[in-house]
Amino acid sequence: MRVRPGKGPLKRSTIRGYQTRIRLFCDFLTDPRYGWQAECLARFGDAPQQICHDWNTISHLLDHEGDPGRRALTFDELERFFDAADARVEAIVRARRKGALAALRNAQMFKTIYAFGLRRSECIGLDVADLRSNPVAPGFGSFGAVYVRHGKGSRGTGPKRRTVLTLPEFDWVVDGLTHWVDQGRPRVVGDWETDILWPTERRTRIGGRYWTDPVL
Repeated sequence: MRVRPGKGPLKRSTIRGYQTRIRLFCDFLTDPRYGWQAECLARFGDAPQQICHDWNTISHLLDHEGDPGRRALTFDELERFFDAADARVEAIVRARRKGALAALRNAQMFKTIYAFGLRRSECIGLDVADLRSNPVAPGFGSFGAVYVRHGKGSRGTGPKRRTVLTLPEFDWVVDGLTHWVDQGRPRVVGDWETDILWPTERRTRIGGRYWTDPVL
């Protein structure tokens, strides 16, 4: 199914979104409370009708509509991935090479993305002030929630902000964040005043294409 000439076929979720907008607009036109049908019938001799029905639109039948070739990692695969990220820090320290702090930062970023369900841009945009306490879960201290300021917004709007709470199932992320904020990050920023949560060795914010670097 092609919606735009010269473009490839759109995703089913995108087409369904277009159809939903048309359906809602037609609902507005045909709602007798607004009087559009009577007005159009008097002016043009014809009245608007609903054109999007269950039999000619795409239904939402699956919980996941992503590319079947891109599956989510299993828990065992995630554990091996996080273990490998932690082992890289230890290997750099044993070899007495530079980059241990960067490896520690990267490992914690991966865990934070997973634990809070963040996008890459949302994670790199975090500041220390975005780490919040949750009065319902005081045991998490200053890491009971993450305030996302750079969330993906709808087309034509700005960033969508939201707060993501720390879940008990992912309480292990608290220890990693505590270690990074209290010990790792201060060694990177030194006496430089910045609120960036994941600073680079040059004390700047990580760029959006950081993890696409083949050297990483």
